[in-house]
Amino acid sequence: MRTFLYNSVFITFFAFFVFASDLHANNHLISRIDVTGNNRIDENTILNYAKLSVGSAYNQAEVDEALRDLYETELFSDVQINYDNSRLVITVQENFLINQVAFEGNKAINDDSLRDLVSLNARSTFSKNKLEEDISTIISSYRSAGRYSVIVEPKIIKLDFNRIDLVYEINEGSITKITDINFIGNKSYSDRVLRSVISTSRSSWIDKIWGTGRSYDNAIMEYDKELLSQFYRDNGYINFNVTNAIGELNNSSGNFVITFTVDEGDRYQFGDVSISNQLDDAYTSSVASLITTNVNNYYDESEINLNKTNLVDFMKANGNPFATVDVIEEINDNTKTVNLTYILENGPPLYVERIEISGNQRTYDYVIRRELKISEGDALNQTYLNESMRNLRGLNFFSDVKLNTVNGSAPDKKVIQIAVSEKPTGSLMFGAGYSSVAGFVGSVYIKEDNLLGKGQRIATQFSLGGDQSLVNIQFTEPSFLSSDVSAGIDIFGNETDLTEESGYKNKEIGAGLRFGFPLSEDLHLVTKYKYTNNEVYDVPANSSAALTQLEGTRNISEFGYSLRYNTLDNMISPTNGTLIDFSQDLAGLGGDVKYLRTEVSGNYYKDFTNSLVGSISMNMGHIFGLDDQDVLISDAFRNPGTILKGFAPSGISPRFTENESSDEESVGGNTYISTSAELTFPFGSLTNEYGVKGGIHLNAGSLFDSDLDPSDINDSNSFRTSIGASIFWDSPVGPLRFDITEAIDKETFDKTEFFQFSGGTNF
Repeated sequence: MRTFLYNSVFITFFAFFVFASDLHANNHLISRIDVTGNNRIDENTILNYAKLSVGSAYNQAEVDEALRDLYETELFSDVQINYDNSRLVITVQENFLINQVAFEGNKAINDDSLRDLVSLNARSTFSKNKLEEDISTIISSYRSAGRYSVIVEPKIIKLDFNRIDLVYEINEGSITKITDINFIGNKSYSDRVLRSVISTSRSSWIDKIWGTGRSYDNAIMEYDKELLSQFYRDNGYINFNVTNAIGELNNSSGNFVITFTVDEGDRYQFGDVSISNQLDDAYTSSVASLITTNVNNYYDESEINLNKTNLVDFMKANGNPFATVDVIEEINDNTKTVNLTYILENGPPLYVERIEISGNQRTYDYVIRRELKISEGDALNQTYLNESMRNLRGLNFFSDVKLNTVNGSAPDKKVIQIAVSEKPTGSLMFGAGYSSVAGFVGSVYIKEDNLLGKGQRIATQFSLGGDQSLVNIQFTEPSFLSSDVSAGIDIFGNETDLTEESGYKNKEIGAGLRFGFPLSEDLHLVTKYKYTNNEVYDVPANSSAALTQLEGTRNISEFGYSLRYNTLDNMISPTNGTLIDFSQDLAGLGGDVKYLRTEVSGNYYKDFTNSLVGSISMNMGHIFGLDDQDVLISDAFRNPGTILKGFAPSGISPRFTENESSDEESVGGNTYISTSAELTFPFGSLTNEYGVKGGIHLNAGSLFDSDLDPSDINDSNSFRTSIGASIFWDSPVGPLRFDITEAIDKETFDKTEFFQFSGGTNF
């Protein structure tokens, strides 16, 4: 009985609970949904975003999620959802519809470029989040252009029908200049040397006059870190590291000071070099001949990379398209050597399905593709990818280059993605200089290295001063007909006053064509043709008969070629390497003059320490007339390659002896030979702080063999020698050089010059 009573009570309570729960649920069902506040956006669209429906139970968690979904559409500036007596009301306030977007105050970046940057545009829906993002994007773009004081203020103009005009008011500010670049921790190389390595440069004093200046760019500074690392590793410092790189903005001046903190580490040499050929032992001896990393040479990463490329080329040509070359470096910290093992093996059989290029708004795709060592359908090779990266960076068109490999449509196919960031490639430079030889010289140089985004180069130079004025226009297509051949057109005009040296003035106007192509990594050939109209005038009445007969106009049709072998580490301030030039020019296929001119020069540089650099140079030349023509005075050599230190311009040239002005009339010679040895060395703190270095030089040369009557001239094939000292100063206005040279062996008719000075700057 008691059990029956307990069961009855339990059943009664359970039934009551179920009834009450069902009643409560029926009381919170959504019987109706109303949408208010919407003008442009359809009610069904809002309900689809909210995911709420009639007949479902009211749930606060679902309502909160509906609020988030509606806000995330960025169609509404305000959303409210209220529930009252089974009725759900969604109240929205729509974001404005943008009628137009305008920019005010912008000059450095035009309207079209800014519109491409922002996401809010005409007929789009206004969003505060997008507005903030667009402002940040505009500011970043200006900062990339060197304007860090830019201010962007948005202005909203309300119109009817919930529309607005959006105006970005921009105060661009001035270019944020770089006033100084400092290095901390560098011992082997001075600040001045390292500044020449990086892409970032300081604003010069002339920028204050012209309102120009080098601007700060954080992306370029990251690239500078790579350049510094590469420079040190190419010179033996394998553990080099840039520990910190900061750009500090001086709030008072509005300019930047850049500071690189570096850890150089020790300098290493190449140790033992071995080969692990896992492809075909028959090629091991051939492979060994391609490796140039020799024992006891300073470690050079660029040389290792070149060897890797040469080995891959060789193995690919011998039937191994997937060959890869890795180099294992075994570092011995005790002996400061690096043992190398070149490992040749087959990589996975992967192919390039597609190459995607992005970021090049100006540069055409084909300009980038022709620098790649790989193309669609080729076997994928990491060595070629690395060289492609170096080629693209070597163009100097981009502040950054990134390469990524992703999976393609099949397991054995890959897609190469290349992203570039373009930078300005044009330059305008004004030059000024003075030398004891030529006097004051001024020049204007305008250059564009990526003309119309096609990778073509055009340069115009105007110079005036000393005894010469020059106009030169050069156009170069680096990939003629999509080949390795470069083609160029030159137009020039030159006027030279040789009154003091030879008693006449000379004017040339002409044009030329040239074609060049590489024969190897270090050897380059250029073929050329030049047509010149040459006029000799203002010959004094009491001049010699030979000089009087020279007066007049001649046309010169000249074919030629030149070979250059170049392994210099730096073309401006070399410390290691060899530069050899050989050229021949033939005049006579048309025109009035016939001759064959041959010249060869060689320069060798060796750093005994990081700051003690020795060099040896040799110059030779010979010209002779064809078809029984004599070499005219205007075509003869006036100096033995370059001016022989210790002697004036044309100082050792054969000279007339027969009249009163003979001491002023140098006639030149058909043959010259000269050599020079020079040693430059640091001056301790003067070098580090002020860029002052010293040097000593020993020189010898001869210029002889004129076609004029020997009885009328002083001509000697004796060697003239001189010895002297030099001061080099990398001054704030540009590099200056002071030479004090004493002529030791000379002829009585030679003209000497004890002091010589040269210098100049570009700005």
